[in-house]
Amino acid sequence: MPKRRNKAAKIRAILADRPNATAKEIIKALAAQRVRVTAAQVYNVKSTAAKPKTDKYATLIQAKRLADKLGGVEQARAALDVLARLV
Repeated sequence: MPKRRNKAAKIRAILADRPNATAKEIIKALAAQRVRVTAAQVYNVKSTAAKPKTDKYATLIQAKRLADKLGGVEQARAALDVLARLV
C-alpha cells in the first residue's frame, strides 16, 4: 500500500518559504519533489491560509465579562440600548 502524502502541508511549507510564489512556481517546486498537485489545490490552500482564524468563543467570553462588570445581563442590555441611541 503506498504511503499517503499530505499535499496541502507541502504547499504550505513552500508558501512559508516563499509567500509570494505563484501557483505555477509551487507546482514546479513540488514536481521536483515528485509530488503532483493542481493549480486548484494550490489556490485552495492559499485561500484558506489567508482567512483569519477567529475564536468563536472569545467574543462570548468578552460579553460575559462585560455583563459581570455591569452587574448582570439586564444592566448590560440597558447599557447597550443607551449606546445604540447615542450612535
